[in-house]
Amino acid sequence: MADAGLLGGPGLWHCVRMTRQGLFLSAWIALLIAATPAAAQRVDTPTSGVNKLVRTPLPYWQVGDVDRELSRLCSMGQFNQRAMYRFSAHFSGNNGQSLVGGAKGSGLNLVDPLSRANPEFDYWFYRDRTANCIVFRAAVDGSGVRRDGPLPTNPPFRPTR
Repeated sequence: MADAGLLGGPGLWHCVRMTRQGLFLSAWIALLIAATPAAAQRVDTPTSGVNKLVRTPLPYWQVGDVDRELSRLCSMGQFNQRAMYRFSAHFSGNNGQSLVGGAKGSGLNLVDPLSRANPEFDYWFYRDRTANCIVFRAAVDGSGVRRDGPLPTNPPFRPTR
């Protein structure tokens, strides 16, 4: 009865044992997680910040054409940026504000285990590493300039109701 608590329940010693078991279990799980290889791709984080390649008041969807197959692969973790937002484009207008991350089809900043990238395209990622990932592709020539022309400077404004 010396181990009984004030309300007749388990005493302090039982709570201490449970805490020790809980700590042991937590430490064991942490060790197990640290010792096993990660199932997902390794994500490098930029050490020197991001490189904003584009700043524009245009909507983000004008960065390129949506590639549905690559967007599906992106949402499954099979076509992603190696370091999120290492290269980025900032769209700051009243309509379509966003920050999208970029990668080159040649493999710069790109995780592509299925080899679906084309060196003639730049890839832009909206909501990368989510189930709602959208991949845009923009054709470029060897100098890095879009072949289908620059982004328009005065897009038509269509208010939504």
